[in-house]
Amino acid sequence: MRNLTKKQKNLLDIWYEKNKKDIEIGRAFFDLGKCDLFPYELLQELEQIHDTEILYQNINNYISDK
Repeated sequence: MRNLTKKQKNLLDIWYEKNKKDIEIGRAFFDLGKCDLFPYELLQELEQIHDTEILYQNINNYISDK
């Protein structure tokens, strides 16, 4: 399985709702590598749930779609 799990999506949804006002407005795509708001602890938790070689890309795509 290469996609985000439901648990990962739920965690990302919670983070997004808390930080959506602070995420740069006008950006076409979310970039995890350039986002200072994304906590390292959350990334570790997402990796522990289900780590894939394209996890960063999946996170970027999921947040960008919001």
